[in-house]
Amino acid sequence: MAHDDGLIRELTTLRRGWGLETEKLRGRLGPLVSGWCELHRTTSDREVRRILREAIEAAMADFPADDRLAVNVALASTPDARYARLSDRVGVLAHRLNVSERTARRRIDRAFARLAAEIEAGTQSAEAVPDPDKGWFVKRLKALVRLDTDEPELIEEREIVATRDGLNRISARFTVPRTEDGGDGGEGERDVVADAQHGVRIGAPEREGQRHFHWLLDLPRPLSRGDSHTYSLVFRIRDGRPIRTSYAFVPLVTCESFTVRVRFHPHRLPRAVWRLDRVPHSVLADPAQPGTTLPLDGACEVAQDFVGPQLGYAYGLRWLAS
Repeated sequence: MAHDDGLIRELTTLRRGWGLETEKLRGRLGPLVSGWCELHRTTSDREVRRILREAIEAAMADFPADDRLAVNVALASTPDARYARLSDRVGVLAHRLNVSERTARRRIDRAFARLAAEIEAGTQSAEAVPDPDKGWFVKRLKALVRLDTDEPELIEEREIVATRDGLNRISARFTVPRTEDGGDGGEGERDVVADAQHGVRIGAPEREGQRHFHWLLDLPRPLSRGDSHTYSLVFRIRDGRPIRTSYAFVPLVTCESFTVRVRFHPHRLPRAVWRLDRVPHSVLADPAQPGTTLPLDGACEVAQDFVGPQLGYAYGLRWLAS
């Protein structure tokens, strides 16, 4: 966590108006609270409300009953405190604790200070060697698939946002799937190389089976919670064997927006290109069932945008070879 005072300010903001019952709750969250709960721009208000309540309840597990009550009433999380103004909820707390409203307000301030300290302590006691697949999400991904080169090439530019302090290493994954008809030679290891264009130092690949690759990426500086950073990688398939006639992105961490562009060789134009949108990953190996055909532009390219792709589903483009 960056600063305890900053966290208290963000938690205090949540007490205003309708508390956690406010409309557009996601827009009221600061980067420290968002990072603590790993909440992102595409998370719905309903889900934000649920996650926040569960996280706050867990953080208060060892609090005295009066402190838990003070936090829940201030946030309008109890049925008898669903009022539009904090001042009315302070009156509810004063009545339940049989104290003055001035004392009730001091109880709320004390309970929120303790909540901030508990969140801070929990964050600092995280695992000593952080998992590079966690602690960040993708704000924006741009993918360019080049089929007009000697080797199939994928260029990815990602803007990531840290959800914990001290983020200095992340990961990248790449898979060369089998072609639908097995015409890529079936079994056997694929040859993929990756290079960092900017923004990271890339480590040696870790092969996970014959077609799956994993790299560790070192950031140029540690990121604090809420910091963003942009980097770019290029992947090349070097073995000369056929590839599946599709590019599919299957998010494993939250991604807020995704753009894919495929550039075809002018002498090898596809018969049809269509969009993959929230497709189960297993369906990609089935025979092609073309959807609405997308036109190529004058540069032999086609591009598509996706907002808030869901974890575990495939998004991208698929085509029929000429």
